[in-house]
Amino acid sequence: MGTRPKARPEARCPIRPGEPCTLCQLDVTGPQDCGLVYLVMHDDELREGLHRMSAPTPPPADAPGTDGRS
Repeated sequence: MGTRPKARPEARCPIRPGEPCTLCQLDVTGPQDCGLVYLVMHDDELREGLHRMSAPTPPPADAPGTDGRS
């Protein structure tokens, strides 16, 4: 039996949630050594803003179906 090579995991970009790391900077091998990721993750205000942008937003209170009735 032949063994299939293990698939290499695809790195995700923490700055663009849900998108793959596109190695958009020279000499970068992934998010672990990306200068932009480092700067954002080590700045409290930028990191908090990133978390706010990626958090799901609840529906407005007056949206249909949010009053508990069908």
